Amino acid sequence: KSISPSLDIYYQHNLPNNHHLYFDLVGTYINSSNDRRFEQTPIGETVADTTDVTSRVRGNKYSLIGEAIYEKEWSITPREQSSSGTPNEIALTVGVRHNQQWMENVYETANYTNETNSLNSLNSPSTKVSMTTAETYAFAEVQQRVGKFSYAAGIGAMHTYIEQAGQKQSNWIARPQLTLSYDFGKGVFWKYKGYVSGYQPSLSAMSDVAQQIDKYQIRQGNPNLKPVMFVANEIQLSWQSKYVNLNLWANYSYDHKPIMDETFEQLIDGQSYAVRTYANHRGFHRLQVAPSVQVRVLNNSLIFTVAPFANYYVSLGNSYTHKHFNPGVRASIMGMYKGWQFFGEVTTRSNNLWGETLEYGEFYHHIGLGYNTDKWGFRAMLMNPFSVKGYSIETKDLSALAPNTQHAEMRDFRQMLILNFHCNLDFGSRGSTPQNKRINNEDKEAGILSGTK
Repeated sequence: KSISPSLDIYYQHNLPNNHHLYFDLVGTYINSSNDRRFEQTPIGETVADTTDVTSRVRGNKYSLIGEAIYEKEWSITPREQSSSGTPNEIALTVGVRHNQQWMENVYETANYTNETNSLNSLNSPSTKVSMTTAETYAFAEVQQRVGKFSYAAGIGAMHTYIEQAGQKQSNWIARPQLTLSYDFGKGVFWKYKGYVSGYQPSLSAMSDVAQQIDKYQIRQGNPNLKPVMFVANEIQLSWQSKYVNLNLWANYSYDHKPIMDETFEQLIDGQSYAVRTYANHRGFHRLQVAPSVQVRVLNNSLIFTVAPFANYYVSLGNSYTHKHFNPGVRASIMGMYKGWQFFGEVTTRSNNLWGETLEYGEFYHHIGLGYNTDKWGFRAMLMNPFSVKGYSIETKDLSALAPNTQHAEMRDFRQMLILNFHCNLDFGSRGSTPQNKRINNEDKEAGILSGTK
């Protein structure tokens, strides 16, 4: 459980001639309490493998996030335009963001086994983990639209700082980005986006502490983790007509020296453990392709959509290489008539590989019926109406030392009826509509290293 009060102060000022200033300051305090008990009892009368692991973590974390953005827009007058006479608009954005965090967690971990009939502590009676981190990001971006062509070019730099138990590290990461798009006319549109970014290791992964998972496994943080550079390229090509929409989306990204899981063997008091920790590994490649076809008939009152997808992952660890290919499809139907709606959707599993962890996504389908007016509406939806086994998820650890599979099923999650009713109680006079926030910042990470599997 956790208690997390937060104060968000936002200010926006619109100056003459399309100048805009945005400021946001968010202060957050997270008081966390994490208790865990794991019992392992063998079948039969043998008690040699009986184990009882308990852990208790109490934490306090303070964070302050400040961000400021300046924007200026220009519209070129006809006299300054090119001979083609196409409209020309330019926007400049300059900003800076700083995130400062202070964390202190106290860990108490113990292991009771009938083998020795004693309480053995993996750590000292209590282990305190204190950490200070800071991340500063400054950027500038220019956007311009000339007729059917538009681009956005940006430069940025990120500085990270981490201090724990007297150890300090400071790193810089360049963050350029480029976006290009062109409207060819007759419903054909093309867009490309490429950027370099980066991210810090999580506070929990950097915590210099160990948490026992069960009799044979330990979860351990790594205070020597370094920030990661991330490169992404995304392309989209679409064609739209009166009855058919065709869209092709593809993305390739690469994490350089990513923070992924690592498992090694270690002897503690004569007992061999599989230690699960984190490390900066060689790299991670991700390729995703997702075309889609949408057909609209009966004056757009009946819409069919089919969207196949393919994910390909290559996880390059320091001592392992894992590859995974995952094809799938999403298909839906939507019918509308005088406020009535009929809909249905089926989605196959979209899996995800990261490090040595392979997570199988959800396979589900649903059908439903609804009715909407300006003031009220209802919807009835049946989840997995044609399923035999119900809902299931699965996670595999692919490590050579201690592989395992976790499989969970919910057989009652089929033929499940969901009812929704809504009404609009808005009445009376209304003042000016408030503007949407240009900046949204928040902090939700408690930074606790968990001993869960």
